[in-house]
Amino acid sequence: MRAHKEVVPQDTEHSRHEQRSRRPTLLDAPAYRTLLAGAHPALRFDAERLGGVPSFVARLDLREPLLPGPIRWALSGVRPVLPGLVTPRSLFLGSPFERYDQTHLLDDVDDVPRLVSQIRDACRAESCAVAVITNVSPTHERLARYRDAGFVALPSFPDSVMTLAETFDQQLLARPQGDRSSVRRNIRKFERAGHTLQRERLTAPIKDALYRAYRPMFDRAKVKWQPHSEDYFEGLGALGEDVYVTTARNPAGEVIGFAVNFDDAGRFQSGRIGVVPAYHRKDAVYFRLLYHLVEEAIAHRAGSISLEPTGYRLKRHLGARQVPLCNLILGQSALWRLLLRTAVPVGRFVLRHLSDEKALERAY
Repeated sequence: MRAHKEVVPQDTEHSRHEQRSRRPTLLDAPAYRTLLAGAHPALRFDAERLGGVPSFVARLDLREPLLPGPIRWALSGVRPVLPGLVTPRSLFLGSPFERYDQTHLLDDVDDVPRLVSQIRDACRAESCAVAVITNVSPTHERLARYRDAGFVALPSFPDSVMTLAETFDQQLLARPQGDRSSVRRNIRKFERAGHTLQRERLTAPIKDALYRAYRPMFDRAKVKWQPHSEDYFEGLGALGEDVYVTTARNPAGEVIGFAVNFDDAGRFQSGRIGVVPAYHRKDAVYFRLLYHLVEEAIAHRAGSISLEPTGYRLKRHLGARQVPLCNLILGQSALWRLLLRTAVPVGRFVLRHLSDEKALERAY
């Protein structure tokens, strides 16, 4: 069976993006920020703490971006003695979840020294040792302003971004024969098992099913961030037509997986994919949900889609490219100001795999 084909008007990626980008962006909207604050109260998410720049409070775990090995093991051993070194309480600027690439934050601030002053006050109020602007472009023209204000840039996990064709078939035709065959084989495997994809309107029972598919995948993840709550999945339904939640269901009608997509005014942003443990490596359920995210973005005339980290090799075979990003870090405590003055070369060395496409594909 051929991959699902969507027929859309023939126009350029640029014009499609321009048509959609006239709409307000969902991921900057008050409703989305209200959901983040309400569904994740421990993060203390606040859209006004820094004069309109959203921020939240969480632990920065230095071990998460490290490859397995002696440095990661040593940090785990030191953490019970020096938690403020290994997992400092931190003030993060931006969203705790989507969108992944937050380079737009650099453009949203006109007065960087004033922002630094606001950060200092907020870190004092929240007892934070570090401030972090996550996942911004390392080549952005405004980056020098932040460096001059004391921020240090360290590598982050790259985004996975696909430029989209007019149809999913055209998207596949741009890939090598082996990649096309793999995608179509996985779709056939999913369909022959009798599974189906279904667009959902979120209700309490669906919320529970989504969380049961999500949480085991979070617990297995090589790189963990902040976990979602059950309330988050219920709240997605109140965000309107720009949030797409699709479930995979087995022949008995049971939810065996799901995928979330956000239409961010012309550029789609994937959210979570979840698969229940019994189907973790069965019937190509995960692959089918990933392909659906791309099909859905194409069907809604998006110019591109962010598939986020990780799974870099799989996403490359689908047509995604790695987009380098960095974190901007500003020390607040005496310990972290000292570390960022003296240990940055060491930090860049141990994080060098984040700038190596082949190393990322091997490890993640």
